[in-house]
Amino acid sequence: MNAMQTGQDAAVKLPTTRFGEIDVRPADIVTLPEGLLGFNQFRRYIVLEDPEQAPFLWLQSADESDLAFVIVDPFLFFPGYEVQVKPQELSSIQVEDISKAKILTIVTIPPNPMELTANLRGPLVFNVEAKLAKQLVLIDDRYNTKHSLLKDIPSYLASPPEKNSSEKKDGKHKKEKVEILPGDERSPKGAGNAGD
Repeated sequence: MNAMQTGQDAAVKLPTTRFGEIDVRPADIVTLPEGLLGFNQFRRYIVLEDPEQAPFLWLQSADESDLAFVIVDPFLFFPGYEVQVKPQELSSIQVEDISKAKILTIVTIPPNPMELTANLRGPLVFNVEAKLAKQLVLIDDRYNTKHSLLKDIPSYLASPPEKNSSEKKDGKHKKEKVEILPGDERSPKGAGNAGD
């Protein structure tokens, strides 16, 4: 199990229930200023990756040894997933340039692995450079907290969003599946965002 590397060498030992004692560089710790829903008292996490468990990652609390979440890039399973957010919702994690953010979702693993689900209603937005993250709560009725990853994927999530008419005319493809909404507009599609 390796922590994502950042180049600083002063590693500290972090005790964890699932992975034993791991070496973590302080610069690899991601801060969630508001915590996660239901776990807001824990604000420091480390993202762990294991090539044998790809594409899944672990979000391990640096403050509570037995608190860890499986996370994944939702666009690998749901190419049609769209996240929208107003700029003020990302100010606490200093996201202004959407290309510097990464979206991941928390995965629930039931006894039957074929019933894996992802929380598309509450995506995690990471400011990779600043090592800050935030869990959003989307107001988009298309998404819920338990979308199946492996079966019965709705058609609106199974394929990338349609290009709008201006994109069709100039031949440009929308590269981001997320967008920051103007601060004074309200969208029925949702209220969450940032993308990689």
